[in-house]
Amino acid sequence: MVAILQSPGTPTQADFHAAISSRSDRWFAACLKITRNRDMAEDAVQDALLSAWHKRHQFDYSARLDTWIHRIAINAALQILRKNRPAAFETLETDVADTSDTPMSNRAQQELGESLAKALTHLSEFERVCFVLKHLEQWRLKEIAEEIGSNVGAVKQGIFRAVRKLRPRMSSLQGEQT
Repeated sequence: MVAILQSPGTPTQADFHAAISSRSDRWFAACLKITRNRDMAEDAVQDALLSAWHKRHQFDYSARLDTWIHRIAINAALQILRKNRPAAFETLETDVADTSDTPMSNRAQQELGESLAKALTHLSEFERVCFVLKHLEQWRLKEIAEEIGSNVGAVKQGIFRAVRKLRPRMSSLQGEQT
């Protein structure tokens, strides 16, 4: 079930429950990829849900409720990351379960996720955030630059460096994909 409001008006508690039950795992996974810390990711999702609930009257009805909350969760994760910048981050141990159909595709997705999580640990914080927001969250370069307080050129360089560092670490998977 996709959390789309059927009629204009402030999202209701039922709308939020529907969004949470169908999409909270995606919000958590996105926050986990950004923060690389399970506790921080949980805090980001919780902060995002509280913020969305308190600002529900500002919801733009041209968007889906779950997409709006997802964006708030990403921003919350970035905010938590900014606050804890000097802290050392834990490695990404697990990811949210895959919903693929076959056991083979499940295993391939799991291996890809594990390989990517391990490879992301070799990036700087700036490179990792830029890469995750661009390639995993599908943000535009200008949006990333605005959110992290940088310029588009620096974001492009961060993504370029991230891809250059990730490519050799992920090369073993290239032959497996057909």
